[in-house]
Amino acid sequence: MYTQEITCKHRTAFVIAVDQSLSMRESLVTECGHMLSKGDVVTYAVNRIISEMMARATREGKVRDYYDIAVMGYSSRGVESLLGGVRKLISISELSDRRPEKRSFAVNHRTAEGGSAVMNYSFDMWIEPSFDGSTPMYEALSEIRDLVGEWCAEERNAGSFPPVVINITDGEVSDADCDELRTMADGIKSLRTDDGNVLLMNIHITAAAGVPHLLFPTEEEVLSEDNRYARLLADCSSVMPEPFAELIRDSRGDSRGSRRNYLAMGYNSSAEELFVMLNIGSRSVNGAR
Repeated sequence: MYTQEITCKHRTAFVIAVDQSLSMRESLVTECGHMLSKGDVVTYAVNRIISEMMARATREGKVRDYYDIAVMGYSSRGVESLLGGVRKLISISELSDRRPEKRSFAVNHRTAEGGSAVMNYSFDMWIEPSFDGSTPMYEALSEIRDLVGEWCAEERNAGSFPPVVINITDGEVSDADCDELRTMADGIKSLRTDDGNVLLMNIHITAAAGVPHLLFPTEEEVLSEDNRYARLLADCSSVMPEPFAELIRDSRGDSRGSRRNYLAMGYNSSAEELFVMLNIGSRSVNGAR
């Protein structure tokens, strides 16, 4: 399970849900010392990941259809596709035909020696930040469940690596209670291809400094936190398959070869951790070929 190579014949789907509520306007300090809104950080992170996926899908100067991509924003305006167009889930080759504005962003990386180094990235702005009102996460996940369900039901996708859904938020759901959100998440996680169930990742970001955080935690680590919302996100998140374990162990600094069940979630995540989780979530075990 979770071993299918990504090819033109066996493409996969990658869906990102972005909280665009008013609280995402709150500022945070990145690892490089930049002061940006949470919404700006998420926007840069998503644009960077899309650009990296496009590079992975490029062979001999041509972008091949290894991925179908959707980015859904949710706020008081409702749920909307941030990539534009009539269809919410589009092929990466179709997306590559567009020519958005390019911008740069500096990111601080940890080095193998334990230090840090600033790297500058230039990438296309496929989506733009926006802020408005509340957090209709349930409505967003409902639309994503239907979208991913239709993708999984297509015969051509039966043998593909299953879709990955990543929900990025800074607050609690405003249009459902905890049990309703768990049920919706379970509905998404129950969808599958022959290669495994849909992976649902939830990333909670914060502007606060020095607060306890969770990065791909184990169930025991979540239970040790006296935080109702962290436990809710854990309930709504998949267990990461073993093929991802080495990348996760490296990101957490765990010992090589340790056998642990990591949850597909981050809580009180920093800008740097958001980049790490998006990068891991956008990679299948065998990559795009």
